Amino acid sequence: MNLKGFCRLWARRGWRSLLLLIFALGALFVVASGVRRALHGSSEFTAFRRIVQVSLVQNSNHYEQIEHLQAYPPFFAIFWTPFGLFPVGLVPASDSPSEGVTPGQGIQLGLSAAVLLVLMVAMTVWSVRWVMAACHRDEEDARQCAPALLWALTGGLMLNGVIRCETDMFIVAMVTGAMYLMLARDRQWEGGALLGLAAAVKLTPGLFGLYLVCRRKWRALGGMLVAGAVCTILLPTLVWGVGGSFQRHRSWLTKVLIPYAREGPESFIGRPYRSLNQSPKAALVRTLTRYNAGKEDRPRYFNVADLPMSTVRKIALAFKLPVLGLLILAWALPAPACRKELEALLFALVPLGMLLLSDVSTGSHLSMVVVPFGALIAFCFAHAGEKIGTRVSWGVLMSFLLVNLIAVSRFKEMSVATPGLLVLFGVTAYLAFRQRGQERLEAPLPSG
Repeated sequence: MNLKGFCRLWARRGWRSLLLLIFALGALFVVASGVRRALHGSSEFTAFRRIVQVSLVQNSNHYEQIEHLQAYPPFFAIFWTPFGLFPVGLVPASDSPSEGVTPGQGIQLGLSAAVLLVLMVAMTVWSVRWVMAACHRDEEDARQCAPALLWALTGGLMLNGVIRCETDMFIVAMVTGAMYLMLARDRQWEGGALLGLAAAVKLTPGLFGLYLVCRRKWRALGGMLVAGAVCTILLPTLVWGVGGSFQRHRSWLTKVLIPYAREGPESFIGRPYRSLNQSPKAALVRTLTRYNAGKEDRPRYFNVADLPMSTVRKIALAFKLPVLGLLILAWALPAPACRKELEALLFALVPLGMLLLSDVSTGSHLSMVVVPFGALIAFCFAHAGEKIGTRVSWGVLMSFLLVNLIAVSRFKEMSVATPGLLVLFGVTAYLAFRQRGQERLEAPLPSG
């Protein structure tokens, strides 16, 4: 199997036009359907704009006012302002923002949702181009068709988050933009700053801080820390004042971080391990306890045991520790000269670590696999015709099939994304150690 065969299709004008037409139709459907869902309250659009209205317009502590939306750091309210501010003062009592609004307010809501969705669809294209530019060698065929191949593999996962107006596409764009700046342009500080912004919006990208420390990328780490300080200290203080910023951060600490450390996401999220959650811990909960993976009126179980939740937490921790140890080992081991191919693989391990170490990895979170898929596709292009390239291609295909099977409800309840992520993690880690060993063998012997 050779993924370069896709390029032969891409080189033909008819096939290329067909693929572009499919993308255009898919994008149009996502934007139109996303706006409709936003105006009917069946996406996150209303919930996120409520955070902005309560925290910024009403100047209230949204952690006290909105019980079911507590996980995001305080900076999220500032970050989401462009899409949640207009019309100012409109905070619907129900999840349907179209109830009790004037025609003018309805137009503003629709335009806000449309701008958000168009921007996020564009991010799917930018992200695949940034990843491939960061990973690829200067091969003409790779530059032309590899981004299209990567979008074909991951576009469905990304658009799944877009249509629901989730935040994840912004995180993906920041991470892939940082990858491009750091690997393709050698702009370490700017790339690190993007990672700091992503971690300020959503906590899981903070794993990049550990990656930067282990890789000794001090300029990038400096950029990440500065951006993090601006987003978590300076901007909240300017917007809410010292007291208001302190109050929100204290609420986030007591209502989210401390309960999460003690009990996990079940301490502040209702039914956190439902089928939408494809994290390894969710798979363990649905398999080893009598947790209801379906809706309340239609219970569905895929359990083989009925263990206490405390026991499952220990099993999940026993899974996470080796994953974290393997990540640190891969990042920290020195190499004579870390080439672009190896650095891309090491960078790609971070999003996989975010998905495997977090207790909540929903379908929209899985859009982060665009980074490891991109690194592996680049490897396959660089090693086309070699046995290792063929084996990696099969690993990519297997992971793609497993992860995308979550589109089917029954497979989603069986947590098929978890083995897909483990396959992707195993292939990426294996190649990282393999490439490191080859670089050591090829390194020149010390003179004299």
